[in-house]
Amino acid sequence: MTTNQDITISKMTVIDGAVNMQGNRLLAAFDLFMNGIRIVGCVLTEGPDSVVKAKGPSGKTHRSVDIRVTFEDPVMKRAITRKAAEAYAVLSGREVSDE
Repeated sequence: MTTNQDITISKMTVIDGAVNMQGNRLLAAFDLFMNGIRIVGCVLTEGPDSVVKAKGPSGKTHRSVDIRVTFEDPVMKRAITRKAAEAYAVLSGREVSDE
């Protein structure tokens, strides 16, 4: 169920981390505003295939209970990734592939 998405990326911090043991790299952290919802602490990662993906924040509460935001709708996930990749390219000067 995908409707028209109003997506805004804000407060992006370029990190350009080192490649981890799985071959992934953390590129940036950002906040996401979408249809009246603000999600703080999203990330843009680059996989071993050089394709970037946007992901929601994840962590644990003070009692070690997992907390996480996932983008389940594939169209929405792609739209968020594309917006984050565009913002990253502007801030870093490096074009990345989102497909």
